[in-house]
Amino acid sequence: MHGRPRSLLPVCLLACLTVETAYGQNTTDMQRETLVVQARQGGLETSIEGLKALYSQTQNTRVRADLIALQVRAGQYQEALAVCSWCQPNDFAENELANLAGAARSAGDYPKALSLFQALTYRNPGNAEGWLGRALVQTDMGNYTMADIALQQYSQVAGTTTAGLEARGYLASRTSNAMQELSARQALVEQDPANTNELQALYRLAVGLGASSAARQIMQTNPNVFSESDRLWLTYYEAVTDIRLGIHTDQPSRTRTGLAQLNNVLQITNAPPELIALAEYDKVVALAELRQFPEAEALATRLENQHGQLPTYVNRARAYALNGLGRPNQAATLYESLIQQAPEKASDPDDPLNEGLFYSYTDAQRFRDADRLLAAWRAGEPEQRWDFTRTTRIDNPNYQKILLLEILLTSWRGDAGAASERLASYQDQAPGDPYLWQIKGDLERDRGWPRKAEESYQHAEQLMPPTQRDAPRHGVLLSRLQRGQWRDTTTQIASELANARPSPTRDQLVREWRELRAPQLSSTVARSEGEGSGTQASKEWRYEVLLEGPRDENGSRAFAQRIGQYGEFEGENLYAAYTAAGYEWNLYPATVTIAAGHGAQLNNDFMARTELRYAVSDHLTTTLGVELNTPDTPLRALRDGVTADRYRGELAYRHDERGAGAIGIMATDFSDSNLRQSVYGYWDQILYHFDRWQVNGEIQAAASRNDEVEASYFNPRRDANLSGVLSLSYELPLDYRKSFTQTLSLGSGHYWQEDQNSENTWSVGYQHEWLIAPTLSIEYGISRQRAVYDGTPEYDNSISASFVWRFL
Repeated sequence: MHGRPRSLLPVCLLACLTVETAYGQNTTDMQRETLVVQARQGGLETSIEGLKALYSQTQNTRVRADLIALQVRAGQYQEALAVCSWCQPNDFAENELANLAGAARSAGDYPKALSLFQALTYRNPGNAEGWLGRALVQTDMGNYTMADIALQQYSQVAGTTTAGLEARGYLASRTSNAMQELSARQALVEQDPANTNELQALYRLAVGLGASSAARQIMQTNPNVFSESDRLWLTYYEAVTDIRLGIHTDQPSRTRTGLAQLNNVLQITNAPPELIALAEYDKVVALAELRQFPEAEALATRLENQHGQLPTYVNRARAYALNGLGRPNQAATLYESLIQQAPEKASDPDDPLNEGLFYSYTDAQRFRDADRLLAAWRAGEPEQRWDFTRTTRIDNPNYQKILLLEILLTSWRGDAGAASERLASYQDQAPGDPYLWQIKGDLERDRGWPRKAEESYQHAEQLMPPTQRDAPRHGVLLSRLQRGQWRDTTTQIASELANARPSPTRDQLVREWRELRAPQLSSTVARSEGEGSGTQASKEWRYEVLLEGPRDENGSRAFAQRIGQYGEFEGENLYAAYTAAGYEWNLYPATVTIAAGHGAQLNNDFMARTELRYAVSDHLTTTLGVELNTPDTPLRALRDGVTADRYRGELAYRHDERGAGAIGIMATDFSDSNLRQSVYGYWDQILYHFDRWQVNGEIQAAASRNDEVEASYFNPRRDANLSGVLSLSYELPLDYRKSFTQTLSLGSGHYWQEDQNSENTWSVGYQHEWLIAPTLSIEYGISRQRAVYDGTPEYDNSISASFVWRFL
């Protein structure tokens, strides 16, 4: 009887414990649920603190799960991960794994997030949240292939969902797969047209792809989603798209459209400051591309002062503008800085920075720097490269470009002949290359062969596509201007300037046409003290002032001239002056010049002259001239009441840029019955030219015969002179088209006069030439010479000065 209760005691104790545990669990669940409801009602922080205390007391897994969920909801990611830091993934429920993995990803701990999402999918391969999380984390970590595989698994489990499309769009954006991202964004918008975030993302993507029309359609279809600021930004993006496409497709009209849109944006007074800054940066690019260089540089300077260092793409446009403004040293500094920042851009196949730097160096006459640049560039460029498929080798455009730049550099350094020979060898290999014909025309025009150049340009024009024929067409017009064929050419130039797209050749055409048409004033003054054969007298001054009017559309123009002379004879001061007006008719290939005027002081008589010049070819030119009462009549003859008429004929030959000369005959008929008959010839040759150094050699020969007339002026019965001059010049560049040149000359010769002793002659001279601007040049010099006058050697000094001033 006493044994039975004792045997039931364990059972009773177990029952009591079970009841107590169930009661405890019910109490914990009630507290947990109360805290969760409290969180839903806004007491999130209080609820989290309560769950922390409850979990600490009970270690209940449900409490832990709710605590983790609420901490993730509150953004307390590290705290959520630390709730059970000693637990293994198998200790957590699926919802806990999902929340903890999301917390780790949000905290930036991608490896931990990936391990938790993997644990979730290993436990339950059908858990879509796990596959989606794996895809997102793999994308975060840059494991794009694994992310794509995870997304495929997610699609098999969950089908097409909004979350899946968003993840696909995220992966596409990270891999710069714009078309895939566009497809995902479009699908999201189709699923939920009211999804504002996706509409805006789709808009931004369309803008980034340059699909401004699609972006504007999105904006117009959903006007309430976008603000006035968004619309203004769209206008800016449309402008930038037009500018970039205009540059890359060589359509200046589209670039102008983009520039006009930028100006519209900049006129909005309440536009965001960051938008204004970007629009002004891109405006610099557009202005430079349209060759509006002064405006581009002025804006770039202001932006640099306002914002500091300019973006790289703006500095590149600024360097281009500085070159166009004739400031090559500043441009070179910018290019060098850009290459230092991004060395790979120096040899970019589409637009290498090295090319801009090369032209900056050569414009600044830094030929050694240009040569070193080409040598280093060529060393890194193979003759051929792989095409974009990596299966076929094609000609390397940079290598071809370097070869052409080397030709130009050879010519600009002073050896145009060698440059022409090298070009001819390339043309033998590629006779149908239009750009080789274009360069051939440029070289021929530089060498003084405009007719040959025109033929080369015309050949290039025939081989080029219609959209690229501006350069050879401009070359033809420049060649015609150079040789004097103005009739009809000026009409074509006016049409070309009105319609041609901005380009270097168009700018050159504008510049040369303007300078050739411009009126100009020139003056020379010289003092000599006996110059041997042909001199009028010792101790004389002579000056000449010539004012030439603007050329008309046919290349003709009027002019006025003043010539003055001063000398001494037997203690008497002698003066003579001549004032004339005339007109130069351009009747290409002939030029007729007629002038008439009157003398003053010792020569108070009517004077006139006419000259016919005929250009037979690029090499031969003939000249015939008549001067009635010539200004070259000796002062001593005028003192004696003697005047003179002169008749002249000359045949000039120009071989190339290095050598030219002429032979001529001349008859001077004095009123005292003396007839002076002269023959002369000369040849001028560049013996050496490299960079800034040049050595010239000139040989002259002259002979005359005079009647035996009693005269006070120098009148040898017969005489002859043979002389040569060697000159060494050094040019110091001051800026673009500005220079200072020093010349040292040494001459020697032999003079023979009938009834007098033959004597040797020599001269030493030093001269300065300043090219201050395209509008102004000044020269002056002094020399010491040994001359012969009536058989008597004289050691004399000579001073000269001149200037030319163009009214541009």
